[in-house]
Amino acid sequence: MAHNAHADALPQGFSLDDWSLQRDFDEPLRLDIDATRPSSGPSTNSSAPINLFSLDSVKRVEHDIAGTFTAPAHWDAGDWLLAGGVAAGIGVTAAFDSKIQKAVQRNRNGTTDRIFKDIEPFGTEYAAGVIGAFYLGGELFHDERAKSVALDAASASLIASVLIGLPVKYTVGRGRPSEHHATSYFAPFSGTDSFPSGHSTEAFAVATVIAEHYDSPWIKVASYSLASAVGFARLNNNAHWASDGLAGAAIGTFVGHTVVHLHGNQAVVVSPMMSDDMRGLQLTWSY
Repeated sequence: MAHNAHADALPQGFSLDDWSLQRDFDEPLRLDIDATRPSSGPSTNSSAPINLFSLDSVKRVEHDIAGTFTAPAHWDAGDWLLAGGVAAGIGVTAAFDSKIQKAVQRNRNGTTDRIFKDIEPFGTEYAAGVIGAFYLGGELFHDERAKSVALDAASASLIASVLIGLPVKYTVGRGRPSEHHATSYFAPFSGTDSFPSGHSTEAFAVATVIAEHYDSPWIKVASYSLASAVGFARLNNNAHWASDGLAGAAIGTFVGHTVVHLHGNQAVVVSPMMSDDMRGLQLTWSY
């Protein structure tokens, strides 16, 4: 995404103190904005601490909502190919939903029930606890990244689970296996709401935000493993079909990734501008 302005019309809230200068004399002047500063909304650097309960945080969430819902308009061919592949994968999984459900239920026992009973809440109330723990830890240890994780995860949860997941659930109206419906049972707006899995959506939204914020492979593996276990817990408890869980994982991952990268690197390019009635410099900033 890019915007143009004259050199004297800098983005509101930006200052040269936030920019590092890179110069190639064969190319226009390029200014890279600190990666910790979101493209619009409040700063997340140490000079402007994050406050989860501030007006700036509300504005940031509003920005995340708009950015997530308009993201497909900016996808390239590779992005659409990936989205098509994910959709095809969900469709192929749906063709085997009944067989997968029977296999999982055959292997279900008291031990698996106890294990997945403890894991399943990470797709609901425990997810909120994880978000709260990151924010509290950030406050106690003055860790702005942890607080940024909390705010991004809260935003991703709202968008993925409430603004996308719930409307899709009630529009599709798929029956749950626990209700003894066939995999092909769909009754839009009837109250049946198996597709997608809300637990998987929530778990993967939070897991993706955490994984995107930290480079450690152990954190990434732990985050996605726990989210996957939440999805399987819903299969073990006969609450969802496998394709429901996969769809929820796709939605949560997409939203979590998008929200984090909406606050990623930005750049400003200064280049000559010449026309019949105007000469000067053109400022272009992108994010």
